[in-house]
Amino acid sequence: MMKTISIVIPAYNEEANLERVYDCVTDVFDNHLTAYHLEAIILDNCSTDNTESISRELCIKDKRWKYIRYSRNYGFDASISAGIDHANGDAVITLLSDLQDPPELIPEMVHAWEDGAEIVNGIVRIRNDSSLIKTLGAKLSYKLIYLLSESKIPEGATDFRLLDRKVVLALRTMREQDRYLRGMVNWVGFKRTHIPYDRIPRARGQSNAGLWYCAKYALSAIVSYSAKPLRLATLFGLFVTMLSVALAVLYITVYVLKPDFVPLPPPGISTLIILILFGIGTQTVFLGLIGEYVARIYTQSKNRPLYIVSDSIGFDSNG
Repeated sequence: MMKTISIVIPAYNEEANLERVYDCVTDVFDNHLTAYHLEAIILDNCSTDNTESISRELCIKDKRWKYIRYSRNYGFDASISAGIDHANGDAVITLLSDLQDPPELIPEMVHAWEDGAEIVNGIVRIRNDSSLIKTLGAKLSYKLIYLLSESKIPEGATDFRLLDRKVVLALRTMREQDRYLRGMVNWVGFKRTHIPYDRIPRARGQSNAGLWYCAKYALSAIVSYSAKPLRLATLFGLFVTMLSVALAVLYITVYVLKPDFVPLPPPGISTLIILILFGIGTQTVFLGLIGEYVARIYTQSKNRPLYIVSDSIGFDSNG
């Protein structure tokens, strides 16, 4: 019996790339993976361009292709989660629609899976992002995540990965709202291997992931999978307290000894400066940090669905 490989393809305003994605993916399966059945699912995060109409045409042309459109933009990781929920394959591969991650590596991923790997991660050796700032931002984000998060994903790991059916079923049980799929995939365990590759520049369209998105993604990765920032806040609070005490001792010493080479400030000024600078500043920073954790608890407590499907093509409910 032929095994099925599901390709889940998140797409937001990717009208310029979808037909190329179709050509590349079908070429891989028609010429290199003929022993496998293809299931390709386009995950439309409520695009505002012609992504929907192009996707519908592809599904009509090739019954192996399916389509899901959400009621609004639920974010990148929620979109991939929907693909994982709906995929029927023995293995599931995430492929971004910008084609910066080469579909030509899919056969290599499948072969690694057949050799026993249950997770096959794509690892970027050289990034070719559209700007130097974005490239440096991505590298800095990886280093911060690795330093502060307790989920130690490999540096350069991407969302271009293959997941065995067992991994897919495990991920379906994890319904947290603030999703960090790279950390989730790392957390579930299983046998894994890596395939290094060089990311090629985007040929068409514009990236929807700017610097602000990368910063929010890094924060979510750190807060969702580690209490380390809270521990660092405690240590920093202790350090500030000790520093304040040391400064107070220094001030008292100067006040008592009254050395000629040190002019005395007006009474009480030094104390006010120490208290204001260290007290208010540190409290504000770490109240904000605690707020990040509390906000996630609040969001999770609502128990809302990760996404709402507005329309779909190619699934049983659509005949």
